[in-house]
Amino acid sequence: QSARDQHVPPSRSRSLIGFDSGSGLDCLGDPGASRSTSILRSGKRCDLHGHRIPGSQYFALAVWMTLLLAQYCWVRFFCTMYRVPGNCVVHHDAIRVMADFQYMLAMGFVLAILTGIHWPDRFVYIFSFRRLSHGPLFLVVYFAAGVGWGALDSVPFLSRITLTEADRSNAAVLFVITLGALLFIAFHTYMAYKHNSCAGFMSYILSRGALALFFAMYLLVKMQHQDVSFHFHHYAVGWLAASLAEFNHPVSSLLLACGTAVFVQGLSAYGADAIIFNQSVDIGFVDDTGKLWTSPPIDKEAARFFLEHCMFV
Repeated sequence: QSARDQHVPPSRSRSLIGFDSGSGLDCLGDPGASRSTSILRSGKRCDLHGHRIPGSQYFALAVWMTLLLAQYCWVRFFCTMYRVPGNCVVHHDAIRVMADFQYMLAMGFVLAILTGIHWPDRFVYIFSFRRLSHGPLFLVVYFAAGVGWGALDSVPFLSRITLTEADRSNAAVLFVITLGALLFIAFHTYMAYKHNSCAGFMSYILSRGALALFFAMYLLVKMQHQDVSFHFHHYAVGWLAASLAEFNHPVSSLLLACGTAVFVQGLSAYGADAIIFNQSVDIGFVDDTGKLWTSPPIDKEAARFFLEHCMFV
């Protein structure tokens, strides 16, 4: 069990965010008693009535979702006004924007749960605005990282780097990125081991391992289907990196800010494109006047059908 799997006194919860931790009978049957955050520590009798989720958790999640939307709009502003990044999709229709929101808010909610944003101590640690606190620094890094990542595209050498295809010309940069990723993983693994019980440590390792395995399955599908294209978008890399950052430590907060910013920047600048997708082609023909007509992108099987059974005039 993690360090948070303990009884949290109601007075402590109220003082951290300003919302009561709930009322009514807890699972032990005592009115006003604090509820355990561990299933294993819950009692046998539970109150079947009343509001069971503290209002502070809704508030914390609302703040987090607002930050995601603000970052999305921030990146869109620089994309449409200043073309940052230079190859961003300038014109997003309402359908595309809603698709981006659906993916961003759903995955953002999962990210909030994984990193403990809804916990009072975690929320206050990140968003405290007392003197020399973490709140202002977190927001500055968060909003700067989104635009800053897009600005890297203006550097010709960096704009050609991709995680999908290996190239000797950018091997050094990929080595540095890989080394940095391993250091962050090692640091957070150490934090999980040092500050958790055995059960809490295993929960952290297994949950993050499951996330890595899920995204690795995209590559497995690609290897089994040669007609499928694979592109590991940087929004997925940012999301995975941010999912590590559940600890009240400056390094973990920095990773959460940067990883989340990169995640949202990818969705805002380019859209929630699929990681694996059917390869598409277009069909072109020249009419009697010499004008070239080109079809919209279609998958290869459909193109083969049209070429074999249709006549273009």
